[in-house]
Amino acid sequence: MINSSHQGRAQSLSEELNMDVTQDLQFVRSVVVDNIADTQIDVSELHGFGLFCQESGFEAGQELCVLDGQVLTIEHYEKIEALVAPNILAYKNYIFMECNYLGADKLLVRPFRTKYSYINHSRTPNVELKREPLRIVTLRKIVAGEELTIDYRNEPLPEAYVNNPVKDFL
Repeated sequence: MINSSHQGRAQSLSEELNMDVTQDLQFVRSVVVDNIADTQIDVSELHGFGLFCQESGFEAGQELCVLDGQVLTIEHYEKIEALVAPNILAYKNYIFMECNYLGADKLLVRPFRTKYSYINHSRTPNVELKREPLRIVTLRKIVAGEELTIDYRNEPLPEAYVNNPVKDFL
């Protein structure tokens, strides 16, 4: 017979291993790299969490941040993820989540999530990516409380990403 306290601990451990800390708003707010001033991560009507403009607002054409990171081949990135991710289950989507596609086989990756990764997709975005250097620029005036959105389709996304059924919002 299994002791009920052992069952409770086993269930708790199982839940902990399956937990995704990036679904906890307080955790996200406390650990995400603050690379876009005057914004806050909050619950989005579009998808999960989003990035929202705070009090001052942004002018059209305003640069919000420059995106840096390491350039890796997609193959190398996937190899690192396959080796490391199984050992950090609850934190997998914090560590292996943020990148920009630079072409068919290269990524610009960041080791930790930044506020950039909380900008949701929209076909009528209010920010865009500019290159050389890679940066986020507003397309129009953005008022306090408004969610920042970007059109993911303007990045050179691989066919597997675009055709993924989970990404049907594209």
